[in-house]
Amino acid sequence: MKLGFILEPEAPNSNYRVILPMRALERRGHEVIWPSSIKDDVPAGALLQCDLVHCFRRLDRIQDLKQLSSRGVAISFDNDDDLAATDISSTSSGGTVSGARGRFQNIRKFADILKVTRFADLTTTPSEALAARYCAAGAEHVAVIENHLGAAMQGFGLRARHDGIVIGWVAAKEHEADLPHLTVTDAIARLLDGHANLRVLTVGSRLPLDSTRYEYLKEVPFKELLRVCGRIDIGIAPLADTQFNRARSNVKLKEYAAGGATWLASPVGAYREMGRREGGRLVENDDWFDALDGLIRSGFKRRRLAREAMKWAKSQTIENHVSIWEMAFIGAVERAQARTATPVTH
Repeated sequence: MKLGFILEPEAPNSNYRVILPMRALERRGHEVIWPSSIKDDVPAGALLQCDLVHCFRRLDRIQDLKQLSSRGVAISFDNDDDLAATDISSTSSGGTVSGARGRFQNIRKFADILKVTRFADLTTTPSEALAARYCAAGAEHVAVIENHLGAAMQGFGLRARHDGIVIGWVAAKEHEADLPHLTVTDAIARLLDGHANLRVLTVGSRLPLDSTRYEYLKEVPFKELLRVCGRIDIGIAPLADTQFNRARSNVKLKEYAAGGATWLASPVGAYREMGRREGGRLVENDDWFDALDGLIRSGFKRRRLAREAMKWAKSQTIENHVSIWEMAFIGAVERAQARTATPVTH
C-alpha cells in the first residue's frame, strides 16, 4: 500500500496513533509518504496518490478528507479522547480554554468527529468506549487498536540510578481535575512524612505537596518520556470514574513498565483488565495509602512486579502488533476500491 497521513504535530499521542505505526508499516514493505518535517503537512498532491490517508484528529482538514475520498483514496480517521466529556479544550493558537466555553467547543469538535466517522472507510481508536459511541452514531467500520510502544524508544528497559524510592505520576494537566475526587494526594503526603527515603516525581500534573522531596516537571518531550519513567520505582495512574476517563487507553501503564517500574492504577476504563500479569495492581480509591505503603516497605514485591512489567512491556511494542494496523488499512482500501472501482496493489 501507499500510505499518507495527517496528524496533530503538537499532540504527543500522534506518536502512538500515527508515527510509530507508519514506521512499522514501512518496515513491512509499504510505502509511506513523509513530509519534509513532522511539523509540516504532507502536500495535498502527494496525498491524492495514496491508497489510504490516515488522519489523527485534524478537524480542520475535513473538507480535504472528503475530497480525497471522492477521488478514491481510502480514509482512516483516528481519535483517542472522548472530547465531549471534558471541559478543557485546545485552541488553534496552542492554548486551552476551560469551563462552559471549553465544554461547548469540545461538544462541537466531537460532533465533527462523528461526521467524519460516518464517511470514513475506517475509524480507529484505542478505546472500546469510544468505539461503541462511534458505532452508535453510524460508523460502520471501527477498529479498536491499542497504543503500542516502539522497541527503539529512548530509554526502553533502562533504569536510572537514584537514591531512595520514587513514586511517579506522568499525566497531562487535565488529570488535576480528578484530584478532588481521589485520596491519592493525602496518601502520598502521609507517606512522605512516614518514609524518609521516599521521593515523589510528577510530570504534567502538579500535586499540592509541600516537600523538598517532591519534584514537578511541567512537561517532557515524547522522546524523553521513557527515560523519565526509568527514574520511577512505583508509577501511579489514579483516575476518577468519569465518562472521559473511561475512554482512555492503557498506554500509561506500558510506559511505566518500559521504564522498569511497577505500577498502581484505578480500576477505571482500560485499566480494569490490567493486573499482576502486567506488572502491577488495581487500587480502589480508599486503598491508595495501604497499596503504596506495602510496595514501599517490600523491595521484593516491587522487584517481582517490575520484572513482570518489563516482560509485558516488551510484548507490547508496535513491532509485535503492526499487523493489526496493516489488516485494518487493507480492509479500508478494499472498501474504497469497491466504491470507486479503483484497482490497488497490496
